[in-house]
Amino acid sequence: MRNVQRLQPHKAIAMAVTIAIFAAIGITSGCINDKSWQKYSGMIWHTTWHITYLGDQDMLTDVIDTLKILEHSISAFDSTSTVSRINKQESGLVDAHFSNVYNMSKKIHKISNGMFDPTLSRLIEAWGFGKTHTVSPDTARIEELLASTGIDKTWIEDGILFKSSPEIEFNFSALAKGYGVDVASRVLTERGCNNHMVEIGGEVACHGTNPEGKRWRIRIDTPEEEYLRATYGENNMPAIHETIIVELNNEGLATSGNYRNFHTSPGRPFGHTISAKTGRPILTDILSASVIAPTCMEADAAATACMAMGSSDGMAMLLEEGLAGAFILNTGEVIYNEKMKEHMIK
Repeated sequence: MRNVQRLQPHKAIAMAVTIAIFAAIGITSGCINDKSWQKYSGMIWHTTWHITYLGDQDMLTDVIDTLKILEHSISAFDSTSTVSRINKQESGLVDAHFSNVYNMSKKIHKISNGMFDPTLSRLIEAWGFGKTHTVSPDTARIEELLASTGIDKTWIEDGILFKSSPEIEFNFSALAKGYGVDVASRVLTERGCNNHMVEIGGEVACHGTNPEGKRWRIRIDTPEEEYLRATYGENNMPAIHETIIVELNNEGLATSGNYRNFHTSPGRPFGHTISAKTGRPILTDILSASVIAPTCMEADAAATACMAMGSSDGMAMLLEEGLAGAFILNTGEVIYNEKMKEHMIK
């Protein structure tokens, strides 16, 4: 592929959705302009979150309150949310948060030739990656479920979402965490906090500088061995070594990979990436995809699209959009484009 660099397995750079902050930082020690470094972590949306920022302690309350409002808009796990209400009817009034993730979904759907689609909700449920987390008999009627998908069969007009069929249901989980990161980051920025890092479930946004006064450095860890062993066998696991470290400034980073959410039975393991074309779990040559974009939401959606598209089409899409990308392949080999190389720390 043009402008794509490759590393052989023995030199492979390991990547995964779990991130770690590379710089050692001292929290709440010393003040700058009557503000100090704050660091918090916890659980949200069935995953972990971390936040580090230079500001007042009460800024965290604003962040949490805003994320609760967001959850009530786009969470499929909240039966009273906007998306849950829309899923039950043919049309309905939507809020700004819903519109934001919907519009980004439309964009990524278009540039991925339809491989990214947030209307796969019923298929996600059928394959056991929804609220019940159990595979249902609905997998026997995939074609029927597939017929009731397609974001291109929906539209928003004057703040009202319309669907060509009431059977179409949305699930924005492929970009919700990334959008949540952006929303939290925007709250801090609006409070005058220009130096911060926000991470939710492995998706991250960094602005300004870290407590050492340098650009934020993010290390992306190796995939979990459980999935590799279950999928490839003990003797055929991809040889993955070393790590990749990137610098971020006013950008979002997201990594998508099946190894964090998969089923081991019956038969061969299958991950949560569902093909919008076949309605079935898809396994391409990409083990994980990492994308850096102006917003974490865009990075999140693009990384998911790449997982479904495969390395050739996925990298071509990123190159066309000017986004930084790196894939670790099922051979252990890593490829990355020039945009990603500009962020990498040797």
